[in-house]
Amino acid sequence: MPAEKSRFVVSADWVEKQLGAPEFRIVDASWYLPAHNRNGAAEYAAGHIPGAVFFDQDAIADHSTGLPHTLPTPSYFAEEVGKLGISATDTIVVYDGPGFFSAPRVWWMFRVMGAKAVYVLDGGIDGWKATGRPLETDLPEPKPATFEITFDRKRVTSFPQMLDIVDAGSRQIADARSAGRFTGEEAEPRAGMRSGHMPGARSVPASILSENGHLKDLATLRSIFTTAGIDLSQPVVTSCGSGVTAAVVTLALESIGHSDNSLYDGSWSEWGSKPETETPIVTGAAEPIATPAHGPLTATVTTLEMTSPPKASLPVPVNIQTAIMRTHEIPLPFYRFLHRQVGARWHWYSRLRMSDAELKTAIHDPRVNISVLYVNGAPAGFFEFLQQSEELVELSYFGLIEHALGLGLGKWFLLQALYSVWQGNPKKVVVTTNSLDHPRALQLYQQFGFSPVETSSALVDPISETELLQLLKRDNIAL
Repeated sequence: MPAEKSRFVVSADWVEKQLGAPEFRIVDASWYLPAHNRNGAAEYAAGHIPGAVFFDQDAIADHSTGLPHTLPTPSYFAEEVGKLGISATDTIVVYDGPGFFSAPRVWWMFRVMGAKAVYVLDGGIDGWKATGRPLETDLPEPKPATFEITFDRKRVTSFPQMLDIVDAGSRQIADARSAGRFTGEEAEPRAGMRSGHMPGARSVPASILSENGHLKDLATLRSIFTTAGIDLSQPVVTSCGSGVTAAVVTLALESIGHSDNSLYDGSWSEWGSKPETETPIVTGAAEPIATPAHGPLTATVTTLEMTSPPKASLPVPVNIQTAIMRTHEIPLPFYRFLHRQVGARWHWYSRLRMSDAELKTAIHDPRVNISVLYVNGAPAGFFEFLQQSEELVELSYFGLIEHALGLGLGKWFLLQALYSVWQGNPKKVVVTTNSLDHPRALQLYQQFGFSPVETSSALVDPISETELLQLLKRDNIAL
């Protein structure tokens, strides 16, 4: 049985048969790094697939960002591709020189802007030439077209969203740069870039997804992602040097049926150029892949304390409606819902395992304060603290539900929690975190004024699927 191939990749044989067909468009998207010693525009002029138009990725871009070839506004994109004679309803085939370098970026752009039938030429123009297929040097004069935009915003990750994703660990990050650039062993090709990778990122070099200009079969692509530590059932953000080869990873993900993905458009050109205080960077290999637990997990617990109120001030995130409401005798099912939604990935299961009587005693204690964050009318997170004495308060729980991640809320919400904690003028506030929490949790608490005072070890008993189902049934949750 032949290996299964991507539905977004078309062969040279098929393309050659379609040449000249109505509503069939060929796009030369060749773009190269200086190290390639190739010029896409010059090669296009010297010989291109008959009828192909040239898509200049440096020209059809947002020139206001100061970053290379970032995604243009939808209106500008529509205007420019309309001049190339392309509409959103056309069948569009994109190619580059080697096959899977810059063409997937334009494939992604067309799809983000609303085109549906968009494909990449397997083998690229290099493969086309190697098999002696027809070329032309005449520059086409396409009839202007109207490109109707249907912009898919969720497919594009902005810098503020990326900051929040890294802070919260809310999405997996697939880094398409070379392994050496990922670890920091190789210098970045652009001057002024720091070396390394974002905390929590996984290395998925775009170069290993294809071979001799051909995208690898779907089984191999799945194996590459899982070996890199990417859980294909969870959301993924792709990134690279400047947003070009990240689209190769995006195309590979889409090919194997992964649809919950987006591309960080600024990529390392933006992240790596920021000051160290703004964008965290780590070097070396990615952290080891966590394996499913078959018994208690050992966690390193860090206790931190804070002896004065926070001095920071952060504005309310714009363009969203937020409200923080303190609860009074919060219903047990709602509290369990919050714990599952916020804490499942961090093993917050001790409260879920309590009986109704035990949980009611713990959370309806008058010394306990539980406040819920609402975003655009829906629950989006919560924090809980315990007034142990007039002088001591413990911040017991804090976190966001997944749908609120990526909105720039994390640091602002933590600050609101600390404001609430300090309203009673305690002398000290304590919090604990452990090595099963998000990798940046410890750093975030320190950033807001906590100092580590003690470390210890603890056993955390992970929940099994069977036990979780039993708990959901107990709470009358429909399965």
